[in-house]
Amino acid sequence: MVDKEFEIFVCRCRRMLVSVARGYLGDDDMAEDVVQEALLKLYAMRDKLDTYHSVEALARVVVKRLSLNVLRNHQRHRVVPLNVDVSDGGVMDDDRVRVILALIDGLPDKQQMVLRMKHIEGMEVEEIASVIQMSTDAVYQNLSRARRAILEQFKGRKDG
Repeated sequence: MVDKEFEIFVCRCRRMLVSVARGYLGDDDMAEDVVQEALLKLYAMRDKLDTYHSVEALARVVVKRLSLNVLRNHQRHRVVPLNVDVSDGGVMDDDRVRVILALIDGLPDKQQMVLRMKHIEGMEVEEIASVIQMSTDAVYQNLSRARRAILEQFKGRKDG
């Protein structure tokens, strides 16, 4: 695809792409940013775009994936104060936070690692699996065991 053809494509599809991004993000400015980034990616591969059956469909997929990345990164970097306990609507005191962190520190290494990566760093299971070179099933299993151990130990301390 030559530059002029790409320019025509952008003029024809930009509004639709912004609408797709806005549907995922719910924010006009973020949607514009995502579409701009998608168009830059498509422009960088413009020599290969003729090999695709539908460049418009490709553009939609790129916008969708970039939008989901933005949402994932936004969630990952969202700050949740440790003194908020969403389960009972109350406030978690410092002692309770210390107990939970100590319980996490007492877990076996793999369980501790996957629990921290998932719930503190906000990583997806697939990301965790690739980083620590473990199958996704093993990651799920370690997460489950870690959560169960923390819950049982916390309840034991609370009741005892």
